[in-house]
Amino acid sequence: MPITAPRTSTDGQQASNGARLATARPRPAGRRRQVPLVVVGVLLVIGCALAFTDASLHLGSREEVLVVTQPLAAGQVLTPGDLRAARVSTGSGLAPIPVTEESSVVGRSLAVPLVAGALLTSGEVGSASPVGSRSDVVALALKAGSFPPDLAAGDRVQVVPVTSSSSGGGTVSATSGSPVAATVLAVEAASPASGGPTVFSLQVSTGDADEVASLAAANQASLVQVGAGG
Repeated sequence: MPITAPRTSTDGQQASNGARLATARPRPAGRRRQVPLVVVGVLLVIGCALAFTDASLHLGSREEVLVVTQPLAAGQVLTPGDLRAARVSTGSGLAPIPVTEESSVVGRSLAVPLVAGALLTSGEVGSASPVGSRSDVVALALKAGSFPPDLAAGDRVQVVPVTSSSSGGGTVSATSGSPVAATVLAVEAASPASGGPTVFSLQVSTGDADEVASLAAANQASLVQVGAGG
């Protein structure tokens, strides 16, 4: 009787080995690299767009402002020749004066010294002077009786030279000098208790400033108010 050996089946092993080989087969390297490259490309596009937007905003916010053309000392009066236009970014935080406001600073004095090319800001310009280019301001201290008691800033007056008589109770008389036209800029009244003089700040022409100052130093002046038609 022939003996039949059991037949060993390899179908299952082959199938199992095939499955393991299929599982262990590496994926193509090209696909793994494509995803990071796409992400990097998107980030580059977004970064370029943001940079372009930021540059556009900065360029769009620039304006023309005033710049000093030469070194200027504190107290120097600004003239058109001392200023020029320059385009700067408005986001600097310095608050420079726009070119359109040049007329508001010309004729005003500087509060601080500036170098050539410096931006002109509102804090560097002093208050507008009430005195014209051909006028000076002289202080005149007068006792009661030497001026109308209701004089105020803006009134037009004449500074009249006078002399005080050493005898006769301190009477005052006019001298041969000519009266000087002036405008009252400010009045600093003395308190009644002090008995001191009232100080007037007078605007006079430059040619008359020395004469009025001399009269003030010698206490030889009085004020006469000029009428509206005078």
